[in-house]
Amino acid sequence: MYVIVVGCEVLSAKLAKELANLNHNVAVIERDEKKLECLGQGFNGLIIKGIEFDQDNLIEAGIHQADVVLALTDDDNLNITVSLVSTHIFNVKRVIAQVIDPERRNIYELLGIESFSTIKMGVNALLSRMDITKVEQLVQVSSGIEITRIQLKRDLPISVKQVYEQANTIISVNIHNGVTNLVNQDTVLENGDLVVCSHHIRDRQALMDLLVKEN
Repeated sequence: MYVIVVGCEVLSAKLAKELANLNHNVAVIERDEKKLECLGQGFNGLIIKGIEFDQDNLIEAGIHQADVVLALTDDDNLNITVSLVSTHIFNVKRVIAQVIDPERRNIYELLGIESFSTIKMGVNALLSRMDITKVEQLVQVSSGIEITRIQLKRDLPISVKQVYEQANTIISVNIHNGVTNLVNQDTVLENGDLVVCSHHIRDRQALMDLLVKEN
């Protein structure tokens, strides 16, 4: 896979190094030379020092052959610009952007940019661990679709098919007694199971009502 990582913050630098270690082709674009030092001497990838959304820099980074562009700067405006340029000018099939200010999430959605928020994910994870909420949002993609992890709190078992029919939610993974399994429509979910779900954010409450309640 050919991946262009735009921005060299802590997250993006670590991700770029990990991708390179997994033998993927990686290019990093960053204007700040000091930030590029985070990659270290042993980074096995292409480094472009310059303006992140500059078309010449993107071309030098190999955007014409890129499978994925990751817009991971610390500036929402930059991430949005890089995403739009990559999608609409260079026709990159997969572009993922990091949302810095969660309050601006709706802008990414309106523009059709696939995005995620490390801040929002961190908050949700902490709330889940504190048992304040039973839903942990793993990632939210465009058009309001989110992937969540939920622990069942209900007395009666329920099938994956029933969850789809009653809450418009696709369950793909179930962790039962510490064992992780892929599921099918006949898989039965029990109290205490941890499931990974894909659904629209508007269906979250229906999903909660279905899976996190005592019957």
